[in-house]
Amino acid sequence: MQLKKSNRTKIIATVLAMIFLFVGGVLAFNQHVSHVLNQKDIVKIKTTNESTVLFYRDDCGSCRSIYYYTVMKRDLLRKNIQLVNTNQPKNRHYISEYKLTEVPTFIHLKYGKIAERYSGTNIEKIDQVIKGD
Repeated sequence: MQLKKSNRTKIIATVLAMIFLFVGGVLAFNQHVSHVLNQKDIVKIKTTNESTVLFYRDDCGSCRSIYYYTVMKRDLLRKNIQLVNTNQPKNRHYISEYKLTEVPTFIHLKYGKIAERYSGTNIEKIDQVIKGD
């Protein structure tokens, strides 16, 4: 069974539009993550509820390797993740406060108390800390 030329054109146009939107979305998300990664905001960690904190350095290769995944969890899946760049001098007090020895370090807080922590890039372990199990 042959499609009419006008139907074939509509299908091709729809597929091309979907591809264009997908590529545009990926590029926009990539730009957003790069912008967030390089920010050196002063962070006040919120301890009034349950959340996960990622301590990272913007010049750390291991941190960069998991950063996109973490921002996707936070922004697209609406997980409560706070991002702390320890390259910001005014955020460095967290190094001693949370006894950080390496980055990236994920710490799950339950009302200010450390429930779980993980340093590294294993996605399964990161997910476990984010869930707070």
